[in-house]
Amino acid sequence: MKRGLTLIEILVASSILILLILAVFQVMEAGRSAVFTGDLTVQLRQEIIRTFMRMERELKEARPALVSLTSGNSSSTITFSVPQDINGDGTVLDDFGAIEWSAVITYALNGSNQIIRTSSGVTNVLANDIVSLQFSRPLSPVNILQIDMTARKISSSGRQLQDAGQMVIEMRN
Repeated sequence: MKRGLTLIEILVASSILILLILAVFQVMEAGRSAVFTGDLTVQLRQEIIRTFMRMERELKEARPALVSLTSGNSSSTITFSVPQDINGDGTVLDDFGAIEWSAVITYALNGSNQIIRTSSGVTNVLANDIVSLQFSRPLSPVNILQIDMTARKISSSGRQLQDAGQMVIEMRN
């Protein structure tokens, strides 16, 4: 006698197969989410490092006396000047041997979570997703500048990711 599958057996087998497929998709989604979160964390760290490197290049050349932030204070903005060949003679010294200084440069955090650099009326965005920026100068030594920065992003799942960094720069004397 030939015996086939009953309707109930087919429904049970189909249900088990559907549950297995759903479980595989859940595991794949969890893995994709973990990779995306890891990518966001790396992106935040890279944004902080890239911004520190840009700021460091200029701030290392600043003379402490020409920086708007005085020793023992802190601020969310900073204004300074760097040596620059103003007269086009190929050196940063004028005809009398004095250093030629650039127009005033300002670093600040705007309301769109961006660090902006402004000089001679031109504004450039240095970094995005920055929620806090603090410049500090200790009382001693007077040529030290500390920068604290916090970056934040929200993942597609609504999870908030945050990273912070600190850099200490020695300005020229």
